[in-house]
Amino acid sequence: MAHLSVQEISSWLTSRFGGRVKSQNQNEQVNRPHQNWDDQSRASLVILWGLLVYPRLDPDWREPDPSVQLSEVYRLFNEHLGSTDQWETIVHRLEKYDYIRRRLNDTVVAGTRLWTAVDASRMYPLFRRSVLYRKQSPDNDQKTAD
Repeated sequence: MAHLSVQEISSWLTSRFGGRVKSQNQNEQVNRPHQNWDDQSRASLVILWGLLVYPRLDPDWREPDPSVQLSEVYRLFNEHLGSTDQWETIVHRLEKYDYIRRRLNDTVVAGTRLWTAVDASRMYPLFRRSVLYRKQSPDNDQKTAD
């Protein structure tokens, strides 16, 4: 993901609901507050979905309760997440709206809204190709041989 822009990553965040009725739009604002967030906040949802939800969907992975340390997320994706102050603001917002739930030692797991914020039918194939590529990469063969 390092070669992708924040706008590209945040564009993967999609609506699962159709229709544009006025009352429906107001309801969507309540149910999906991320729709009006900045690109960095929206990109963080996609990144966290890939780290916390995707492992539960992939049959080759099937991690029962994936979790990740927030400091590790920032270390890996800081170019997409802004300054540490911006990241802390994003994390606070994600917790407030139950996209993530904090556990011990700054570890987070997926909250309810993270499951519904990203269209899994669109994201799953993209992440699946990425995981398969990493498994088949010659660099991985050398690492396992060491």
